[in-house]
Amino acid sequence: MEQFVFIITLLLIGILLQKADAPVDFAKSLNFFVIYVSLPATVLLQVPKIHFDFSALGVILIPWLLLPIVIAIVIAMTRNHPPHVRAALLLVIPLGNTSFVGIPIIHTLLGEEAIAYVLMYDQFGTFLILSLYGAAVIARYESGTFHKRLIVKKLLLFPPFLFLLFALTWGEMPPLTHPYLQILAATLVPLALISVGYSMKFGGGIDYGLFTQALVVKLILMPLIAFGILLAMGTDPLALKTAVLESGMPSMITAGALAIAAGFAPALSAALVGYGILAALITLPLITYLMERVL
Repeated sequence: MEQFVFIITLLLIGILLQKADAPVDFAKSLNFFVIYVSLPATVLLQVPKIHFDFSALGVILIPWLLLPIVIAIVIAMTRNHPPHVRAALLLVIPLGNTSFVGIPIIHTLLGEEAIAYVLMYDQFGTFLILSLYGAAVIARYESGTFHKRLIVKKLLLFPPFLFLLFALTWGEMPPLTHPYLQILAATLVPLALISVGYSMKFGGGIDYGLFTQALVVKLILMPLIAFGILLAMGTDPLALKTAVLESGMPSMITAGALAIAAGFAPALSAALVGYGILAALITLPLITYLMERVL
């Protein structure tokens, strides 16, 4: 519960800062630090802890299986919208907040034994998709054309991806560096959430019909599809429940920060991240209850 209160408090701080005399591009400055410092430090700390478990293959596969389905849905949803709106939804709908929100919620709903599955989904799914797919979306829609060389360049220069490769190659960082990496990694959530709160504006710039559709896809449709796939695969019940809840997490804070920094419908992106967190506090326990009844 304390985690939920903390999330809401940080969003409120960002909203209140809209009334302050903030510097120009305040939110972009926060996002820049998150992308180039906070997120790489988090990758260096968390990625070496993951141990691949073939019994959890469904947990690792499901975010990748959902990705093309969600891309097709977003393209259909945004056929009459500008490219920057499509780009925003392509970032914030497929990518969920599977660690900071995911860990405390799943710990509360399913227990400590589910956390290993959370880390597998987050690191082999969300983190990799953010690094590979996120970089491709930004390259495609910032340039206005699908330029393979530019996408590869963006990917290879995308800090989280570079640090992910380093972490997978190097492994555990020297113990001496851990306290300092933890300090830097701890800045990710506060800075990103304050940036999101600062960018949240209900009013002009938001298509409420599209906003509602996006929330339904993110918080309801994605976990329903995941449930069907994992049930058909015969996935272990605990792994199934964990992956379904991870699929229904609200939009990733970092994905929202990337969309805002790139100028992809900032108000819509921020609203989906911020209000999605509040809505997920209702949808995730409900999904858990329904799964318990069905299984």
